Amino acid sequence: KVIEEEMQRFVGMDKQHHEYQNLKTYLEYLTKMPYGIWSEDNFDIKMAKSILDEGHYGMDEVKQRILEFIAIGKLNNSVQGKILCFVGPPGVGKTSIGESIAKSLNREFHRIAMGGDRDTAVLKGHRRTYVGAIPGKIVRALKSVEVENPVILIDEVDKLGQRSQAGDPASVLLEILDPEQNK
Repeated sequence: KVIEEEMQRFVGMDKQHHEYQNLKTYLEYLTKMPYGIWSEDNFDIKMAKSILDEGHYGMDEVKQRILEFIAIGKLNNSVQGKILCFVGPPGVGKTSIGESIAKSLNREFHRIAMGGDRDTAVLKGHRRTYVGAIPGKIVRALKSVEVENPVILIDEVDKLGQRSQAGDPASVLLEILDPEQNK
């Protein structure tokens, strides 16, 4: 319904109108979102173990916890909306573990780097009233992977910018990740 209403506005709008480009970008994102397109989950624990062992030497506790996570997903027939937190110094394999989880579950993978982001609009997206408004990083990730259920790695959370006149990015990230607000 929203797309149809916005299309009617767009069709009747003059190309010189100041909202034309913003509405065009908005419609492009609305029509390219992966509505109803899902990767079918694979909860094969033996395959997941081989994928984790293939890509990561050692890290037995981490791999065991991931296998438990997949096993619980198998019991519930879903891992939807679950959040795993990896902590460690640079170069220990946090990102590659995320890629291995996506490969194990047969899901698309997307990495979002948060380092230095100070503006909350980078996460949530700009209001459509601003010239050059674009969606936030999560929406752009969904458009990029073309499925509704990717594994999204939010990287460099420790490097998020501090609270500024543009808002508090850490609070916005917490709001985005809250399953009660965003299902």
